[in-house]
Formats: sequence, C-alpha cells, structure tokens
Amino acid sequence: MRKILLVIFLTFAASFTPIAAKYVVNTISPLSLAFLRFGAATLMLLAVSYFLNVNLWIHKMDRMRFLVLGALVIPINQFCFLMGIKLSVASHSGVMYACTPLIVYLVSIKSGNETYNRSKLISISLTIAGIFIIFYENIFYPKQSGVNYLLGDLLLFLAVASWSVYLALSKDMVTKYGALKTQTLSFLIGIVMFIPVFLLDVKNLTFANSDVYTLLGYIHLTVVVAFGSYFLYSYSTKIIETSTLTTMTNMSPVITILFSWLLLNENLSYFFIIGATITMAGVFAAQKFGSGIPPSEKDKSKASG
Repeated sequence: MRKILLVIFLTFAASFTPIAAKYVVNTISPLSLAFLRFGAATLMLLAVSYFLNVNLWIHKMDRMRFLVLGALVIPINQFCFLMGIKLSVASHSGVMYACTPLIVYLVSIKSGNETYNRSKLISISLTIAGIFIIFYENIFYPKQSGVNYLLGDLLLFLAVASWSVYLALSKDMVTKYGALKTQTLSFLIGIVMFIPVFLLDVKNLTFANSDVYTLLGYIHLTVVVAFGSYFLYSYSTKIIETSTLTTMTNMSPVITILFSWLLLNENLSYFFIIGATITMAGVFAAQKFGSGIPPSEKDKSKASG
C-alpha cells in the first residue's frame, strides 16, 4: 500500500507540473521563478531537518558528489525546464519526461545499481523514437513570436537528462545518508549556485500580471513538487527500483497531455499524437520486463517493502 500511495502522489505531482509551470512562466521570469520556488523549498527542508535534529555533516569523500547533485537538480535542471516550458508547451514537456526511465536505466547500469536487460532497454528505447517524431515536426513548425518549439523541446530534453542523472547518482547518497538529508544538502548547494543567476535576472522579476492561477501554480511547483515530491521521490528509491519507479509514474504524460488540451487549449497535432503514442507504448511495454536488479538487491527490496 505504501508503494501504491507513493506512485499515486508522484504521478499527480508530475502530471500537473508542466501545466502549473506554463501558467507561472507566463507571468514571472523563469529564472527568477526557479530561485523563488527552490529557495522556499530549501528553507522548508532546512526547517524540517532542524526540527528532526538531522545532522547535515557528510564525509569528505562525498562532497564532490553532492556538488554535482546540487548543480544537476537546480541550476541545470531548472534553467532547462523553465526556459524550455516558456518556449514550448506543457504537453511536450509531459512526453519528454517519459524518456526518464531510459536515461536512469543507462546511468544505473553504468553505476552498478542495475544489470543489463536487453528486452527492457529495447522497449524503453521506443520513447526515443516517439521523441524524434515530435522533434521532426518542430523543425518545420511556423515561426511565432516568443515561441520556439524546437529549442524549447531540446531544453526540456536536457532537463529530463539532468533530472534522470540526478536520480541515478543520488541513490547511493540516499542509502547512506537518508532521503531528507540528501535532498536538503542537494537543494542547499544548488540554490547557492543559482544565486548569481537570480541576481542577474532579478531586474526582470515582476508580479504585475500575477493572478490566482499564478499563485496556485507556484504553490504546486514549490510545496507539492519541489518540497514534497522531490523528497518523496528520493525516499521512494530506497523501496522501489529507480527505473521501475520512473516507468510506473510515466502514466503522468498522458494526464498532462489531456489537461494541457482542456486547461491550456494546446493544439495536439497528428505528429505529436503519433510521437506521444509511440513513446507511451515503450513506457508501458517496459513494465512487462524484469527489473534487471541483482538477486541480493531484490532481497533487500523485499525486506524494506
């Protein structure tokens, strides 16, 4: 039951993140938004860590790993995600994030957390085929002021890549230090790295056009996702295999596409529908294959479940 509730919450959070982001970046500068949402989330994590008496000290040998995690989760990921969603559309972001299992799986194999499984790799690779179809359409999409689907989607794909690498690389730290400590330190390091970017962009920060949807979107991005979902995702990697977890929660792109059409009136072209369908087919097919986890790790997973 614990695993099911985790997946439901994470799916909900992931499904509406692109939609919330699209609302907010239309009224607030993307770079300033990144600092405001993760700055607030970092403060909340620090408060929880203080309340629970969490010692934030780490071994010297792990400091470089945390510097990398901090850079991945905020400066790199948030620049690519929020700038990408500004230039593209929410439905495209939902489909891009379906590529997460493939990247996580490849990084996890390289780091030794999972073993090679040809059938699973082939099925997940269908996601890439779907993405290429969407990219192909973007090359010929008519130019619009403030819109660049190709560049936006490329940035969104880089956001997916940075998020996926963060998930894979943070797994050992979560096991060693716990999800809360790992998340808090990663965010703290990342937000400090992002301060210069915010100071350069602060002149573009204005709330003049903000409304209730902007506020609701900010609350979703900050409290539900940056504070709650990121922490729970790190925690869930302790009890659910990482690539399996990302695959299970990839029902979210379907929900994102549906509500992007309903709430944002986004146009769903034939190319996009075909590309999204192929991507989702690969995602769902991957769930039918074995995890590729070594026997000893399977035993640990069962014990913690």
